[in-house]
Amino acid sequence: MSAERAPFIVFEGPEGAGKSLQIDRLSRSLEARGLPHIATREPGGTELAEAIRDILLDRPQLELDGMTELLLFSAARHAHVEQVIRPSLREGRLVLCDRFELSTRVYQGYGRGVSQEAIRAITAQATGGLLPDLYIVLDVPASVGRDRQRGRDFCPDRIEREQVGFMERVSAGYRAFAAGEDRIEVVDASGSPEAVGRRTGAVLHARFPDWFDPAA
Repeated sequence: MSAERAPFIVFEGPEGAGKSLQIDRLSRSLEARGLPHIATREPGGTELAEAIRDILLDRPQLELDGMTELLLFSAARHAHVEQVIRPSLREGRLVLCDRFELSTRVYQGYGRGVSQEAIRAITAQATGGLLPDLYIVLDVPASVGRDRQRGRDFCPDRIEREQVGFMERVSAGYRAFAAGEDRIEVVDASGSPEAVGRRTGAVLHARFPDWFDPAA
């Protein structure tokens, strides 16, 4: 964490891991304590990025290969970083983000087979070198994630329609990167939202005690 700004925290994980739910819980906790923050998502966060999101996720009839996905996600990310994330951090607001460049390394890299060298080069241009202070990867088996999705009013997007094998490669990618990067923490996402929240809260409190309670 930089001493000069509020932390930038990203939630990652395979489909059905519960990222959005945990971000919402944390956002409400921060709001109750009067701590300045924003909760945002990728692709999204700006009008342009939301339009790109529609192309990437909500049009299953489109045939997009891994490199096309990489370029579209990166265009959305550049707008998001420059118009939302950097300004918020400069203003002293903590940023909670649902996915960031680790998703690209995993989904387009491990999932689609795009080279990590290409991903690194394009991502560096998209983000200007900005990285989160912490990635929290909610780890859940692909089969459990699918079962959770089926248990709600679920209309799968283009990527969520992928087969279990794709999702297993995604999970393997997260574990591989977590093994080599201190900024990535893996949290067991099995069990109730409350149990996952307690595990997440303990990690966040250890990293950012001024911002998070142990049971955040």
